[in-house]
Amino acid sequence: MNPGLPGAGIGGLFYILSALWMPICELWRRRQGNAPGRWPLVARQFGIAVGIIVAMSGVFWALDTVLMLQQVAAHAAGQMHAMWILRASALAVTSGVLATVLGTVHVVRLCLRLSTVRHAAR
Repeated sequence: MNPGLPGAGIGGLFYILSALWMPICELWRRRQGNAPGRWPLVARQFGIAVGIIVAMSGVFWALDTVLMLQQVAAHAAGQMHAMWILRASALAVTSGVLATVLGTVHVVRLCLRLSTVRHAAR
């Protein structure tokens, strides 16, 4: 995670993944025949998520450009840094935690929905 960047916290990343998942859910609902026509909402949320990703990528690119200049200067002086390993491991850990949280939320939601359907069937 990137501290200090809007939308880069665990809540912001959860929102982004959820908003990017919305069109897939709507297509699935439409395929099953129970889509209430929420496409304007889905498109708006998807657009906001894409905008956040573009903004975060731009900020990261700008910071990376500045930090890489420092890294190149340090390497030229003979100092080795493990910045690439730290970046990759932070991205992997963040993505793994986020995927676990999102998956757990969807599994719990499915379980609650199934228990509601079973309770209504009695």
